[in-house]
Amino acid sequence: MVVEVPAIAILPVPFNPEQVIIALAILIPVLVIFNFLLISEEVFESIGFGFYQAMLVTAGALLGSLLNIPLITIDTATIAINVGGAAIPLFVTIGMVARNRVLLPKTLAAIAVVTIAAHVFATPVPGLGITMPFYIAPLTGAAVGLLLARGCRTAPELAYAGGTMGTLLGADILNLANPTVFTSLAGGAATTLSIGGAGIFDGIFVTGVFSVLLAGYAGRHLRQSAGVCPQEPE
Repeated sequence: MVVEVPAIAILPVPFNPEQVIIALAILIPVLVIFNFLLISEEVFESIGFGFYQAMLVTAGALLGSLLNIPLITIDTATIAINVGGAAIPLFVTIGMVARNRVLLPKTLAAIAVVTIAAHVFATPVPGLGITMPFYIAPLTGAAVGLLLARGCRTAPELAYAGGTMGTLLGADILNLANPTVFTSLAGGAATTLSIGGAGIFDGIFVTGVFSVLLAGYAGRHLRQSAGVCPQEPE
């Protein structure tokens, strides 16, 4: 008599409470990061990038967060640019302008407005860096994008350019250009001051993602309810 035994058997495995807590502690951050990456990929698609380009930009921002390119050394402090948090948003903005996704004058205007707002609300903190309330740049970027685009479909692109470049200029570059702030942040020790900071989870990258989401949602609502841009059917 031949007895068939299944090749794969799924048996219940008992878990104690400590194992459940450890599993949740690992799985929840992984799921959050995974979903954030999916959202960011969709954001880049919405501002004119193809699927593979969007994936490449998102992956570049993640991996580039580990890379700082030194620019200049002053005394014992080195000013560097972070690839994920600064260089990639810069290339994305230049790419949108080069492909005529947005007009250069409107892009510069969006950047100027967010630069002012970011500089007003940014606070240099010795030993920590430059901090700013997380909602300032996304809200400002989305609002100025909607105003300059008059609610039309270029609002997300303008929101991204204004939010990311405005934050870079207003929060990071203008503060580092201030000798008093620079000395305070450097602290007289050998250190690296990174423009763009922590890459994918830096305020600049997150600002770009949320600026696009806010401008896209608000713009779609305006087109549906207020009748703006009737030449752009949903």
